[in-house]
Amino acid sequence: MFIRFFFIIFIFINCSNTVSSDITSNIDVDNGEIGTSSLESTSTTIFFSSPSSTILKLLPIITTTTTTVPQTTTTTTVPQTTTTTTTTVPQTTTTTTTTVPQTTTTTTVPQTTTSIGVTVANNGFSTNVYFLNGNQDATINVTEGNKYRFDLSDSSNSGHPLRFSTTQNGSEYSSNVIANGIAGTPGAYVEIEITSSTPNRLYLYCINHFGMGGDTVILTP
Repeated sequence: MFIRFFFIIFIFINCSNTVSSDITSNIDVDNGEIGTSSLESTSTTIFFSSPSSTILKLLPIITTTTTTVPQTTTTTTVPQTTTTTTTTVPQTTTTTTTTVPQTTTTTTVPQTTTSIGVTVANNGFSTNVYFLNGNQDATINVTEGNKYRFDLSDSSNSGHPLRFSTTQNGSEYSSNVIANGIAGTPGAYVEIEITSSTPNRLYLYCINHFGMGGDTVILTP
């Protein structure tokens, strides 16, 4: 643009010089007055009568170009974010322990006392022995927890106190044994209670005489 502007000015100046020369050549000086002859050719039509010193100033042509840029709107869509928070609550297990008190059932079996009649008589061999309920050399089966009372109230038992031993004619066994009264008198007896500690076999004997018990035996199952 700048070069173009100077090129136009350059052409204009050259053209002005040419016209001024033509005008000057056609002016006659007569008697001190300047006379103006008619201008020649087309030069007269191009410029009106003006001093040759007139300078035509051309203002630069400024071309303004306005470019309209369409407004651009940028829309940014931010995706919606959904945050899900999961809280895990630990499962609580409640254990209920019910203690049932132990129940102990005790069955009490009424204790039984068995009475056995004791007499003393001759066995036919000139020897006195014990007869239990009329039987010589008897076997008596007893039960644990029960009592067995040997009744010595018969007068034949006088002088023959009965006792128990773990062997025939041995030493006296007295555990859980009660001796009451004098043999041969009313109310006299010897009683034994059978327990878990009672020997499985017991024999009868007389404190004063050897061999009166014979083969009589008390058996505990």
